[in-house]
Amino acid sequence: MIETCPLSSVVDVSAGQPAPKTSEFADTGTPFIRAGSLENLLNGGSLADCEKVPEANARRNGLKLYPRDTIVFAKSGMSATLGRVYRLKAPAYVVSHLAALVPTGRYDPAYLTHWLRGNPPSHLIKDPAYPSIRVSEIEDVAVPNTPLPEQRRIAAILDKADGIRRKRGDALVMADGLLKSAFLEMFGNPVSNPRRLAQKPLAECARFISGATPSKSNPAFWEGEFPWVSPKDMKVDTIHDAEDHVTESVFQQTNLKRITAGTPLIVVRGMILAHTVPMAITAREVAINQDMKAIAFDDAIDAIFGFWCLRVQHDAILGRVSTAAHGTKRLDTENLGAVPILLPDKRAQLAFVSIVRQFETLRTSVSDAVVEARDLFQSLSQRAFRGEL
Repeated sequence: MIETCPLSSVVDVSAGQPAPKTSEFADTGTPFIRAGSLENLLNGGSLADCEKVPEANARRNGLKLYPRDTIVFAKSGMSATLGRVYRLKAPAYVVSHLAALVPTGRYDPAYLTHWLRGNPPSHLIKDPAYPSIRVSEIEDVAVPNTPLPEQRRIAAILDKADGIRRKRGDALVMADGLLKSAFLEMFGNPVSNPRRLAQKPLAECARFISGATPSKSNPAFWEGEFPWVSPKDMKVDTIHDAEDHVTESVFQQTNLKRITAGTPLIVVRGMILAHTVPMAITAREVAINQDMKAIAFDDAIDAIFGFWCLRVQHDAILGRVSTAAHGTKRLDTENLGAVPILLPDKRAQLAFVSIVRQFETLRTSVSDAVVEARDLFQSLSQRAFRGEL
């Protein structure tokens, strides 16, 4: 059995401070991390994407500056249920909803980050309807009492495996770039429309379907097998399943809607929109949460063609993202509805769809390599923290 010690004996455990008023943020200053910032940061975003607080305003609000390698995760609110663990790459201020584990030199930050991702603090939540974790409960978490040199050895192995996983994911992104090139070669950029093809705003050739979240206080809603897609599932182009599932009865008892197979999805709210607008197409019937929209194209537009017409405009769509008063990024319906959609004849659309179908075989092999790397990383993590690595 692995010897353990309290988390508080190896790091300083605390919580952040309340956010300053909106007027006290500025274009320059030190990053301020909210619970909603973690999704963006964990998906490759930069601290530079976060809101910034000038030093004078930080002092006036009594904000504590947390050093590089501090580990943060949500300790209250629905974000606490998501298990997102992030290690600071530079000093930052932290909101009060986040726990902060400040390094003391007695524990390797990389090792602890890997351990917490494999043993998420969300297991400390007692009531899922009102998620909350006390700082004292975090302090009492038992972590492996592993010698520092061994921690560093294990962290180096896991970092390398995680690097392989990320590189194969990057290869998948490069493969997707081939389809973007094919679309642009056949139809041109929808924004500039160099081929002078007929086009319409998205709102005039499709309808938007909103999502919802069934009550977490009713566990029966969450015991089914019907995929409920949220932004955390939008890391792939094709949605085959989701992390969360709901029961069939939820469609009769709530306003949640079924989304048919072959429907494009887009994230319209969340901090990930600071740098990426996730889009995917459904391979099966799903439901979606309120931070997303489903796009049902008219009969004149093939859904796969329509999806790629949106995908090739990613950067332009990103430019339509705005910031809500509380700092969250959003893509409102008016701005999304104004995105131009090309209207070539159906034969040209289907010619492109045929290329997409052929490409899927190549993409599947790359995807398999990504899954293999992910499984390797998870296996190594489990073995490492069982003392088998």
